[in-house]
Amino acid sequence: MDRRLLGNILLILLLIMLGSGMLMYLMPFDKGVASIHTFFAMLFMLAMVFHILNNKKPLKNYIAGKRLSKLKKLQFPLFFVIAFLLTLGLYLNISVLKDVYAFGNEIRNAQLGKKEKSYDYQIITLDRTVGDRNISIELQKGDAFQYPLFGVWLENLEEEYLQTLYISRVIASSTFDYGLKNDGKWESAVIRRPESLPYWSHKRGIKAADGLYMPMGNSQDIDAYSGATPTGNFIINTKVQLEPGNYRVLVELNQSYDWNEYFSKDKFPNDEIYMGSGKVGQPSLIYAAEVVVSDFESTKYYVMDLIGHGHHSGADGKLYRDLSKITTAKQIAERLIVSIE
Repeated sequence: MDRRLLGNILLILLLIMLGSGMLMYLMPFDKGVASIHTFFAMLFMLAMVFHILNNKKPLKNYIAGKRLSKLKKLQFPLFFVIAFLLTLGLYLNISVLKDVYAFGNEIRNAQLGKKEKSYDYQIITLDRTVGDRNISIELQKGDAFQYPLFGVWLENLEEEYLQTLYISRVIASSTFDYGLKNDGKWESAVIRRPESLPYWSHKRGIKAADGLYMPMGNSQDIDAYSGATPTGNFIINTKVQLEPGNYRVLVELNQSYDWNEYFSKDKFPNDEIYMGSGKVGQPSLIYAAEVVVSDFESTKYYVMDLIGHGHHSGADGKLYRDLSKITTAKQIAERLIVSIE
């Protein structure tokens, strides 16, 4: 093929690819633009085949670096290594390189009114738990997430409590890091919070010395299952001894200071617990999923559903299914997934 003709074809194809590529980078996805870019990219590759066949000898000399200094002979391998490293870096999503894609993605999302979220996860592994089954609870935080307290436990299908799988350490001990302010400084202190996780605590059914169902620390049944309170998206890994069968996994979560028009400081003036701490907001939320434990070595995943809430001040252990007065608390967790192996 005539070199001048081939050169003009390659130049025109390159300009079309550059234009369509920039449109794809700066604008939301458009099937027409993507089709143009793909079609002319294929024509460009075909034209490049003819270009290589037409220029085999010159290209071979460029690569081999004949009659060139040693430094110039390194041009091809040097640029090949650079291109390879850039490709690998982009594939592995290395921070500096991914920013190029992220910049264009932000521009495209802004035109669509979208906002991209990051889903980094905090991994909490309860090392002291034992058993033949691995259970993981994943929470992807929602817009209202502000360090809520958590309890996770296991029941049979008759809704009878079997055992705790995870509990926030401050609940297990009733000792809060910011429990008492002394001379302007916060100190840890024992604070009884029966309203925090009432459904779990009443299900567990063990009264402390003060008559409350919330533990006071040194509880052997939950000691190995207590852990740090997550500060964002998290995955809790725990173990349990279980026979094959069907079970229920439940999560109760509660967040302080999340008042709304139905649950605020002045709504329950005669409730000593609700009014006492001044921290209580909307009541705890309860999520549940029915899981199947089998002899097969496979991991199964279950999406947990919101099934109700606990008593606003922990006066009882009932499950209140009416969620009409729960507002922002529903956005604490965007999703909850339990997996069992």
